[in-house]
Amino acid sequence: MSVTENVQQWQDKLSEWEEALRTYEPSQFSNTLDYWLDKAFDYLPSEMKDMFFSQIDTWLFHLHGFIQQSSFQRQAEERIIKMAQSYKEEIETIEDIQSLTLRQKAFIADQQIAKQKLYSLVQGGMTGTGKFSTLAVDIPAFAALNIRTTQLIALSYGYRASSPNEMVKALQLFYCATVPKKYQYQRWQSLKEELGQEQDFYFDTLSEKDHPAVWLQQPLFHLVKLIFVIVLSRRKVNGIPVLGILTAAGSNYFWTKEVSGFAHHYYVMRHLSEWEN
Repeated sequence: MSVTENVQQWQDKLSEWEEALRTYEPSQFSNTLDYWLDKAFDYLPSEMKDMFFSQIDTWLFHLHGFIQQSSFQRQAEERIIKMAQSYKEEIETIEDIQSLTLRQKAFIADQQIAKQKLYSLVQGGMTGTGKFSTLAVDIPAFAALNIRTTQLIALSYGYRASSPNEMVKALQLFYCATVPKKYQYQRWQSLKEELGQEQDFYFDTLSEKDHPAVWLQQPLFHLVKLIFVIVLSRRKVNGIPVLGILTAAGSNYFWTKEVSGFAHHYYVMRHLSEWEN
């Protein structure tokens, strides 16, 4: 198969995914939730809303930095470099991975995604036991796991998430993948337009986005999930809250699949854009 044919296959897959994103039809429940969230925030003073979203932004930045500086992240970089060396012995740094083919980089990214999905199942299963200690950390753990997912995919494509530009990109991808799906195509188009442009390493905060309150659907869904888990944890089979475990594990797996899918498509698009240029 020629390089041109191979690239065309990736472009066709990406176009198909984009079309599905563009034609997505939100449910009546999602539209109603958007409406009431916006209404609720309209009653809050602007200063309070800005402070609220600023706190979320600050927390996400600190969480990103904590993950990036952790020992397990450095170990992940070493593993990814070793995987890349199986394709090309000359590779010594994360940046060298950019010289690999798209198929090779996608395979490395798929391996990282598979591990993250497994971790999300385990973390969700622990939440599903209904213990206070696991319920309390579910939302922070979800955010940490999925921000790390975007970082690992970036590393698989040769972009070190510790650089200012890539740090901002990882947070943008996490945000774009966790807003309601009907807003994702608009955010995707913005990401496409930014490719190849000079970056100022500035993350457009939640308070500066259109309809920032809609992002709160994500933590709200997790709160609803936790309520279900608490109720279902009372129903046990041989002393095990099976329904609670299945609910939490399935929910967390689904969202990790959504985040990893969005981020992976972005880096495929980025590779194709750089290849064309």
